[in-house]
Amino acid sequence: MPASVFDKDLPAALRDADSLPSLPAVAVEVLRLTQDENSTLDDLAAALSRDPALAAKILRLSNSSLFSLGQEVTTLQRATMVLGLKTVKLMSLSFSLVGAIPRKGAENGFDFVEYWRRSLIRSVAARSIAELLRSPQGDQGFLCGLLVHFGRLVNARVLSFEYGSVIAQCGGWPTCADEERLLGFSSSDVCTTLLRTWNVPDVIYQSIGYASHTVELPHDAPANVRELVEILELTELVERVLCDDDKAEPLVGLRARLAQNSVTETEVDAFLIGLEDGISETASMLSIQLPGGLSHEEIMDEARQQIVHVGLDAALDLRNANTDRERLANEKASLLTQANTDRLTGLPNRGFFDDALATEIRARLSGEKSLALGLVIFDLDHFKRFNDEHGHAAGDAVLRAIGATLHRNTRQGDVAARYGGEEFVIIAPATNPLDLRTMVERVRVAVENTVVEHDGETLRVTASFGAACIAEFRSEDDANAMIKLSDSLLYRAKERGRNRCETYRKVRFPGR
Repeated sequence: MPASVFDKDLPAALRDADSLPSLPAVAVEVLRLTQDENSTLDDLAAALSRDPALAAKILRLSNSSLFSLGQEVTTLQRATMVLGLKTVKLMSLSFSLVGAIPRKGAENGFDFVEYWRRSLIRSVAARSIAELLRSPQGDQGFLCGLLVHFGRLVNARVLSFEYGSVIAQCGGWPTCADEERLLGFSSSDVCTTLLRTWNVPDVIYQSIGYASHTVELPHDAPANVRELVEILELTELVERVLCDDDKAEPLVGLRARLAQNSVTETEVDAFLIGLEDGISETASMLSIQLPGGLSHEEIMDEARQQIVHVGLDAALDLRNANTDRERLANEKASLLTQANTDRLTGLPNRGFFDDALATEIRARLSGEKSLALGLVIFDLDHFKRFNDEHGHAAGDAVLRAIGATLHRNTRQGDVAARYGGEEFVIIAPATNPLDLRTMVERVRVAVENTVVEHDGETLRVTASFGAACIAEFRSEDDANAMIKLSDSLLYRAKERGRNRCETYRKVRFPGR
């Protein structure tokens, strides 16, 4: 994740403040254990023994409606058996980190009670939404929800006067957009920066950061980050329904988003009402005093009345806005496809190939993939002479036909692209030297047998191929090394008579 996505030019008061919260010792140890795959329950129990109140919170959580285990849990060992060690670790980390956050104060209008109300709504809603969507990210979502507003509290304590002015101008609870406009950075940026200094797991701080920078979420971001960002987006709508004066728009938006996962409006409303018990239980566990007010059922009645009050016109405007967003998204996808496609052959272009090859190599460097990677480069024999004899229109017709031939004769999962001019490439993401040789020979014969009828002429071409299959990579620069190796084999094929394939027989780069 590029640091520039979240790391804004924060004021020196934030960067250097002595008053920034620091982690208690038990939280540091729990954090270490959450990142150690070999840690055991005994290790965790030893850490928790230094904070009996924390262990008690875990036991209370395991008996709460959030987990609904149906049997009383009285020991940490039993809690781990029924919850799982990973859940116990994450929940221990959640409560440990919360212990570093002040519970009250008077920083120029900052409302601590509202802070905790919104944080608990996001936390409990995240876990419940994960269950609703059958996502395994519920425990991570719980932690993200507890921390998502943390930057606001830091701003209020360290930039008391400046943030007090923001609060006053916004009439209470400022949004990240308000903060960006008035301060030049958001509380999300502050939160993410602090969590990184605490060495909180990447998935936690990245998800919190990207939840307020969704347009910058990379298309190749880890799946768990993408899932958590979606969950946090949904919890923001939940928070707005339960906390803001304007409830109609976020409720309509939440219903629409969850409808994409086959959740009905009735189920959404029941879900929102059902959050009340979990929020109250979690507040009790953390000794947090929540404000009085309307029950969730009364809040939902108010939200429904607002939807009726704004009328069909407003609902239609919202639907049209969603339709416009979908249309723009489709147009963006279409433009992206066009930008990545060679117009003449209909194959992916050089830019797409470069990105695809880099992605495959990164996947092997990270251990995500382990199978050998094949790369084929070929070009049409004597194509300049062909164009001189038959004209460029005939040459274009042949190139289009070769594109169609590649579509028909490459395997599912392979990427065939036009590299430039009469040169083509094929990426084979799962192969070995023998299979690669077989595939290339099939393509070579298919090219040789391609017949093009143009202006009364019957046209044929042949091609020369270079192919390499590599199983070990050291850096992303190996993309260039692989292209260079396959290209050298292509020129060897030309030197040995053309219309043939030269295949590298080893699975390591020469000299390694």
